[in-house]
Amino acid sequence: MDEYKDWSMGWYCVRSKPRMETTAAASLAAVPEIEAYLPRTQRQNSHIRQPIKPLFPGYFFARFDPVKHIRNVQFALGVAYVVRRNEIPVHVPSRAMIELRLLSPDGILEIPDQPHKIGDEVKVISGLFQGDCGKVTQLIPSRERIKVLFEILGRATEIEIDENKVEFPGNNPISAV
Repeated sequence: MDEYKDWSMGWYCVRSKPRMETTAAASLAAVPEIEAYLPRTQRQNSHIRQPIKPLFPGYFFARFDPVKHIRNVQFALGVAYVVRRNEIPVHVPSRAMIELRLLSPDGILEIPDQPHKIGDEVKVISGLFQGDCGKVTQLIPSRERIKVLFEILGRATEIEIDENKVEFPGNNPISAV
């Protein structure tokens, strides 16, 4: 039994099949002695009802005893695999789960949709300009895009970019916690 010392009741990260996070979490929650937690997010917008999306696309958390339930989890509807290291399921620290649940008691983290302003500093988080910083020069709300002024090869260049591909560091709700 010493070989199972790292296999104990706790929270584990579970990878779902593509776009099946909700299905996988629901199928695990139906199994006795397994608790599933799918943190989701929704942007607050007074004009448009935004869809609820997974906070960590493709992943959710499950609390179970892997010695007893690893097969139930592994073969549940919508589950791809349990995240492992050296063939041992990786524990998610209890403290991390407590803090995540305090941020979103009902499982939905509401992100305030603070209006962005011309002149705001932004950092690109994905795409061709990932990691670059610039200033907003124009807002295009109808297409959820913005124009950002970057310095490229020593010249100021204005680029139109998807608003979801940039981070407004001053407006990040998690950095305020």
